[in-house]
Amino acid sequence: MSSMGMTKSTSQNLPSGGAWVKLTGFTVRAGYPGTILTNDTLVMDGSGVGDLRWQGSAAAIDASYQTVRVVKNGTTVVAGPTGVNVIGTATGITVEAGDTLELQAANTYFTARPSSGAFLEFNQTTQDHPAGAGPNIGWFTSSTVNLERAVQSDPTVVGWDVQAGIGKEAEAAASRSIGWSTQAELYVGQKYDVAANPTIGWAVSADIEVLRKAQPPEVLWEDTAVSLHTADGRVLGTLLCDAMEGLVWGRERREVSGCEIVALTQADLELIEDLRPWVHWVTVWHGQAPVWSGPIQSATIGRTRTRIVAKDPATFMWRTRVPITYQWADTDPTRIAESVLGYMNELHGLTAAPIVLPAVTEAFTYSATSDSRMLHQMFDDLIKLGLEWTVVAGRFILGKFPSGPVASLAECDFLVEIERLRDGTATFNDVRVQGQNWAQTAVAPLAGLRLQTLVSLDDVFGVSNIQKAARLYAEETSAIRDVLVLPSSASLHPEADISLDDLIPGKNLLVQAQGVASVMVVDQVSVSVSPSSFDTQVTLVAVQDRGEVAELVGG
Repeated sequence: MSSMGMTKSTSQNLPSGGAWVKLTGFTVRAGYPGTILTNDTLVMDGSGVGDLRWQGSAAAIDASYQTVRVVKNGTTVVAGPTGVNVIGTATGITVEAGDTLELQAANTYFTARPSSGAFLEFNQTTQDHPAGAGPNIGWFTSSTVNLERAVQSDPTVVGWDVQAGIGKEAEAAASRSIGWSTQAELYVGQKYDVAANPTIGWAVSADIEVLRKAQPPEVLWEDTAVSLHTADGRVLGTLLCDAMEGLVWGRERREVSGCEIVALTQADLELIEDLRPWVHWVTVWHGQAPVWSGPIQSATIGRTRTRIVAKDPATFMWRTRVPITYQWADTDPTRIAESVLGYMNELHGLTAAPIVLPAVTEAFTYSATSDSRMLHQMFDDLIKLGLEWTVVAGRFILGKFPSGPVASLAECDFLVEIERLRDGTATFNDVRVQGQNWAQTAVAPLAGLRLQTLVSLDDVFGVSNIQKAARLYAEETSAIRDVLVLPSSASLHPEADISLDDLIPGKNLLVQAQGVASVMVVDQVSVSVSPSSFDTQVTLVAVQDRGEVAELVGG
């Protein structure tokens, strides 16, 4: 999500009697390029927690009669009231995507009195954001899929392909031949003297069909290991499956992913005592392949269990200021991201260079100023220009994967009902983009509708660049979605043909149900492993169909 702010640019008369009135006439506040301002309210573009700062303004003669407060969604008072001409603050305010924040004022004087300059800021503090950036583009309807394999016992298989011997004292009698081509189970609890006439030759070979069982979760658990090391790869120690109670790791699209390990403290007490946040990293191994890596954030050490929490290297964007002052001319946002990540890796001693996919988006002229803001805020701007990124096994992947699906799933591959959704909650076909030195409106045809929104891109300048951004944004948000959706916590069938290598955020899957085929992009992956289960949860988001070609209107 983005921090947002707005400043009142006009004067407004407040009626007498002390009734609360919404303040109007706001513009985007300087220093808050991610602001979505609609009908004089801040519209949240994601879920999270932040701090509020606000202030009302009036002449000294009127100040003692006026108060202001902050209201969420037009009805819920979240801060205030406070007097005017003083700055009010409130911390730990929780918001969801689509929530609005506005300023309201009241005048207790017996006649109407003017209210002039005022401002409201929402400063995001949480680091655990939902995937997405900027105003809603229609990518946020999501679903979660569970891939769960139940524990099954593994009975002992008797190998009948070797010779079978009967003791000399045990002669078996048979009046007819025994066909060993069928499955046979023989249990001998003690010796029996059995007369036989005639004698059966046990040297005769038998054909037994042995069906390989599905790999049980115990084997997957035994294949799981965690190595603890420094950023440059110097190993501190290793946690094998017998030293852990369970772990959860994930992957996310355009967001930081996490890993949580529950280790047995006494299994390696010296190793646990040596752990230091940021200095030491966690790498999760599945068999011989690393599947997740990132720096430790915290370690809660108990007598029997230790909880280790880590984040992938994208978390360094929240601890890195924009590293350079530079202007990129006609450059793909993926290449811009690659260059600044190189400076971030050098600053923090990270050795894994980003992987850049060959597909490119539109080229833009973009400027950055060192130390002016945090790097994750710069990435929020690049996402609005088409940047896609994720982190897999500790390495950034920049750019878009090929549009073709890497796997196909039918309705029978799920253990829940798949539904169809027609959704217009995030549809805008009249888009105005405000850049550094130009503003441009683009309109896409949509049944005669004019659904408007406002986008701020303060680090993009030049008429042609802002026009391209406006057209791109309008085309992506102007379609009414008609897609398949999966219910939350839906489980895949154990035999579904899909692997962890397919479950990389940004890759596409083809899901077919109710006679409709829908391309869905992997948005989030969460893998939970324990001695008794191997559970994979996947969030899939239907790929947004592009709307009609947008036309530029005015400037």
